[in-house]
Amino acid sequence: MRLVPPRHCAVCARRRIHKIAAVQPKWNLQRSPIIYHGPATLEKKVQTLHNVTWNIVSAAQSSEDMPDSASVAYSDDDLYTLYRDLIRTDSPSHDVCASHPQETIKEEDFAAIKEIEARLSRTETIPGNAENSLARRLSVQRGTVPTLAPPIIQSGRGYQRVLDVIESAVAKLQALMASLGTALSKVDHEPIPALATIVSKTEWLSVVRCCVYENDVDAAERAVFLMQKAGLTIPEEAVNHVLGVHASRGDTARLESLMHRILSGPPTEAQRDLHVKAYLVRAGHHAPSGFPDLGDSARSVFPTGALDVLHHYEASGHFAPIKSYTRTISTLFNVQTHPSSDPRLGQSAARAHAWDLFSHMRYVAHPTPDAYLYAMMMRACGSAGGRVEPERALDLWTEMQESGVEPTRGAYEAIVLVLGRAGKGWLSEGMRLAREMRERYPERERNQRRMWCALLEGCKRVGDLNRARWILAEALRSNTSEDGGCSRSSSVDAKMLTHIFHTYASYKPPFSRAATRLVDTASHPSVPGKSEAGASQTELPLQDQLCMDPTPTFPPLPPQTPSDVLAEVQALFDRILRDTDSNTIPISRYLSRPDQGAYPDDLLTGKFADVELRPALVNAYLSVFYVHATVERSIEVFRSLFGTSSQCGMLQGDAYTYLDALERCAVAKKEERSAVLSWAREVWAEWVRIEVKAGSEGYDNVGRWARMVERAHAAMRRVLLLNEDVDGALSLLRTFVDRYPPKAVLPFEIGVPSSTAVDEDPVATGRGTLTFAGHKSPTLSLFTKPPILSTRVRLANPKPAHPSSSSPLLPTPTTAPSHSVAKPLVRLSSAVGPKDDRVPPIIGFSDVELLHHRLVASRRTKDVGYVKWVCEAYKGLLRQRRKRVLKGTSTSVDVDVEDVD
Repeated sequence: MRLVPPRHCAVCARRRIHKIAAVQPKWNLQRSPIIYHGPATLEKKVQTLHNVTWNIVSAAQSSEDMPDSASVAYSDDDLYTLYRDLIRTDSPSHDVCASHPQETIKEEDFAAIKEIEARLSRTETIPGNAENSLARRLSVQRGTVPTLAPPIIQSGRGYQRVLDVIESAVAKLQALMASLGTALSKVDHEPIPALATIVSKTEWLSVVRCCVYENDVDAAERAVFLMQKAGLTIPEEAVNHVLGVHASRGDTARLESLMHRILSGPPTEAQRDLHVKAYLVRAGHHAPSGFPDLGDSARSVFPTGALDVLHHYEASGHFAPIKSYTRTISTLFNVQTHPSSDPRLGQSAARAHAWDLFSHMRYVAHPTPDAYLYAMMMRACGSAGGRVEPERALDLWTEMQESGVEPTRGAYEAIVLVLGRAGKGWLSEGMRLAREMRERYPERERNQRRMWCALLEGCKRVGDLNRARWILAEALRSNTSEDGGCSRSSSVDAKMLTHIFHTYASYKPPFSRAATRLVDTASHPSVPGKSEAGASQTELPLQDQLCMDPTPTFPPLPPQTPSDVLAEVQALFDRILRDTDSNTIPISRYLSRPDQGAYPDDLLTGKFADVELRPALVNAYLSVFYVHATVERSIEVFRSLFGTSSQCGMLQGDAYTYLDALERCAVAKKEERSAVLSWAREVWAEWVRIEVKAGSEGYDNVGRWARMVERAHAAMRRVLLLNEDVDGALSLLRTFVDRYPPKAVLPFEIGVPSSTAVDEDPVATGRGTLTFAGHKSPTLSLFTKPPILSTRVRLANPKPAHPSSSSPLLPTPTTAPSHSVAKPLVRLSSAVGPKDDRVPPIIGFSDVELLHHRLVASRRTKDVGYVKWVCEAYKGLLRQRRKRVLKGTSTSVDVDVEDVD
């Protein structure tokens, strides 16, 4: 016969459990973090809590036989005091979330993992009377036995073992509550105290951070879901840690999935910023690789996804923080035109859209930018790829000060950079602002490399070598320990030395031997046929000059002659080579003293150890010889660095290396032309190799590369004409027209009628014959303005359409019709649209003017007609392309270019 407990016993049990749940402290984000005070005390309190829990269950079990006896060993006040002592918040000075160095926080987090593992491993053993527990007896009474958690799987890492233990404990407690809840259905289902005391909020954060440290995003998500499963309020910091990992990887799908599962309200500002950052990182992952010979690395593509997220947040009324706009604007400024990118969304369109987004942000979301965004926009006014706008930068500078925004070091560096690039009329104002920054931020331990480079931008444009040498001396002195220099990053890098060499190239020595007149002709007889102007041509060879001065010095006065300039530059470059010598670059044979490691008592030893020998640095070094040395000396230095056709050099040049050499050959003097021709042919062979490689990668219609092709061909034609090779120059012109025909300026649709189709068969390059092989360009849709660049006036962007599977609080970029695409409401760019930066190489009359004159002088009428036709063909089609770009139409046109027989 089965004994049935009286009804009032069950009622008492429900009341006790209800009272215990009532004193449960709720998690509140505003409260101070939970701190445990020592592992020994904590272990005792956990064991006490463990005993209390089983005493309650045993008392409830014994009440079946003794209904009138006191069945509770501890009162509600005692239990509340116990929990209050266990979970204390009166020591904020020990908060692990306080601002500590990152390494200290990391060590504390891993220590917390070990503590959690040691504490929970002791509570995994179920007491011996578990078989007679109230939950089991109630389950037997119902005819069902509760299923406890599966056995713990011991993982290899500490945080994984902790997650396994926590998951097992949560599962056991949930199974127990499920049994009690079924038997006592009228009891409110609230989180019981044991679930909240498994792991504190601070320890949960430590577990999540340890998962992030180990780059285990799956474990981090598992920890967040365990908090949700335990019925706890998930701290925002824990969610942001996991979202930050997804954002840094550009994994937008998992980031949005986690936000949909965890967030019950609108995302916070930090979460909105991470959402935008994820799309920006994903756009960077899809960026194509650059062209190394062009000095172009992998850059960002037009971030349409991030722009959609920004505009959707605006339409929903939850604006992204100003940091998100800054990230997006920075990405737009870093976009480069690439053959595989959208031809309508190249560098020019991205730069124009960055300014439009800046004005739109101030109109819609954030009227006053911060100092960092102001600095970025001022730096964009002096970008190397566009027109320098010092007036615009000064307007932003004045506006920033009037708005009460404190100028930072970056803002000073940005405005000085723009004023330096503006030229002679603005350099004095830049120097004044540099002195003002030095007075406001006198910290000498800070690395001032960016300010030095900004000033050198102005020095090299005006040829101010005195100031450039002083800047180099200050930068080298700041690396010494007694001056508080930063050992992690040197003040002198390749970029700064490139500016220094450019300043030497633009410097004009005050003394010229050609303008010197000898007074005492008796004591100094002149040699007939040999003037002082040609004395520089009898200089010693390169290796002999290097060995003349074993210990180079830099006198206080600047170089007075071109020879002094070359000697000083050579000594500086020799010092750089010694500090950067390695086994990968055999430069020892180029040094002045290869048998010794350094100059005796040289104060510059090791100062340039962090300098990387990039092609831009070597090109700047060669530019000094192109300006101040004879062509024979320039050829000698060039071949010693890059080798010849039969001998490899120690360095590999890029496209600018050979373009600069060709342009130096094009301006050779009459007595230098014979020596220039052979060198120009060697350089041209390397240029053709690079040009063919660029064509195979689709760079023919990329504006920056196309302009370089035009310059190289013009320089080589001039070299041939200066050496009276008119036929060679004309043949080179025909080669250019065959490779880049006029019809490539105005692309046609693929599959056009045969009347407008180009001839794909190669035709012999006879006189007046064109070849259009392989120039099936994209359709004329490149002239259609993208919806995001539309200048149509609109008062508000369309509200985002939310799919049924998405939350209305989380906007997701979707493909929308052209008329509903969100775009900036206020624009700073012109209504005409951005500059067309996909024009292929063309020829103007100025490029072939010298050839035209030589043909006219030779009375070669037919060839003169061919040159005229080439110029008019490019000119006419370029005019039509411009009309199509301005109108923004995509209709095909029939343009026939008549071939000349």
